[in-house]
Amino acid sequence: MGILHKLFEQFDKFSQNKITGQAITAIAVAFFSIFVLAPLFFVFLQLGNFKFLPEMREALAVSFIIAILATAFDLLFGIPVAWLLTKKKFPFRDALDAVIDLPLVVPTSALGLSIALFWGAGGLSMIVPGLALIILLHIAFTFPYVVRTTQAAIMAIDDDMGRAASTLGASPLLSFRTIWLQLFKSGAISGAILAFTRSLGETGATIIVAGAVQTVPVLTVFYKNSTPPDMNAAISLSMILILISAAIFLVMRRWTGKSHYSFSRVYVEAEKRLSKYSMHGCAIGLLAFFAIVLLPSIYFLKFTDFDFFTPQTISAISISFGVGISATLITLLFGIPFSLYIASSQRGSSIFKLFNDLALLVPTVTIGISLSLFWAGRLPEMDLLVLTSVAVIFPYFAGTVSEIASNLDRSLIEVARSLGARPFYAFRTVLFPLLLPTLVAGTLIAFMRSVAETGSTLAVSKTIVTIPILIVNLSKAGQNAQAASAAALLLAISVIIVFALRSTQKRKW
Repeated sequence: MGILHKLFEQFDKFSQNKITGQAITAIAVAFFSIFVLAPLFFVFLQLGNFKFLPEMREALAVSFIIAILATAFDLLFGIPVAWLLTKKKFPFRDALDAVIDLPLVVPTSALGLSIALFWGAGGLSMIVPGLALIILLHIAFTFPYVVRTTQAAIMAIDDDMGRAASTLGASPLLSFRTIWLQLFKSGAISGAILAFTRSLGETGATIIVAGAVQTVPVLTVFYKNSTPPDMNAAISLSMILILISAAIFLVMRRWTGKSHYSFSRVYVEAEKRLSKYSMHGCAIGLLAFFAIVLLPSIYFLKFTDFDFFTPQTISAISISFGVGISATLITLLFGIPFSLYIASSQRGSSIFKLFNDLALLVPTVTIGISLSLFWAGRLPEMDLLVLTSVAVIFPYFAGTVSEIASNLDRSLIEVARSLGARPFYAFRTVLFPLLLPTLVAGTLIAFMRSVAETGSTLAVSKTIVTIPILIVNLSKAGQNAQAASAAALLLAISVIIVFALRSTQKRKW
């Protein structure tokens, strides 16, 4: 701790120079532009002939319907779960807090197989591959985004506001509706955006449960793998998805930024009666999580052969964690200053925030294609895997952190600065503790997203086998038991990491 304290002191002195802060921001923006934005959209420069085919219209409609329905479910049931985890004390809360992230840890290929088995012939025999199964799949892997970002936003709110409302006679429902909801809505909106964009871009798991239904990523893969490949159609379809989504984003950002919701009307007696059932709402949200998200996501465990430590599994997991840790550390290093920049009102910040949102919309298969073309022949395969992972997770991290940071009370830092505090000291003692829950949530989302990513990894990997690629290979070979065992070992290791990261929220910095 003595070394760390001395290091902080040096940073405090270094940050006194105004140019230092500007240089850090410039480096972060340059990193985003060169290593995230440029490679992602490089593929569009390869478009030789724009196409809009009839099947594209149907795929676009299906993709947006699925994303809207999945996100609506996530908000309806995810907010109560986030509230329960943050504000209520009950047995096994820490265990529940850990398993919320499990659908993010399971590689998307294994997740698709697990959900197909759970709802299909291998389990309940209720749903065949098609639209309904895709919706259930997308709910499973998007649900944690809403819970985590909302939970982080709630944790950053001062409890005194809610207690003050209670002392004035406000019922729990009235306090929640008029105070808490207004304060944590930015986190819920951030989670909804992440869930919506994640749904639009998912490739690997969707292919397994799609049946005859084609979403934009599934159709893009079809064009890419056709004989001969129709890359113009694949790129055109991705471009259309991004342009439509960007237009929706602009409208939603403008609406959420300017809209002020009026809750002046109070229904005292009705809200008192409804407040008695508040725990029922939390219980329903929890039941929905277990029945529709958690159990289907880990159903593959039933099919394991318990041979967890095969050489190929250990090698693949080591590679995946190496890539995930490297990509996450790079994302933290450049993502924190970039997030604070796009959350500010500095010149150009709104443009880069839009660019970050656009990066979220790129389907994972398009990310893989674009980066393999952009870095072709210029990087070793392992470095390409890390940069591909960075391109996938950086926008998610920046989107999560910036949404919360933009709603924090900056006057606290201004007061600290007016009292003589150096910039870095003010950041680490005032802003950092407020952002810590969000940073932990963003780090978990980024790391798990990196380790479990299948679509883009398949597009760039030639000889290196990560754990998602191994699971795909085993599944293709009909070795479902071995594939399930590999995913189970990944799950166990990731749970340990989740607990370790969660413990940082209680540490004093």
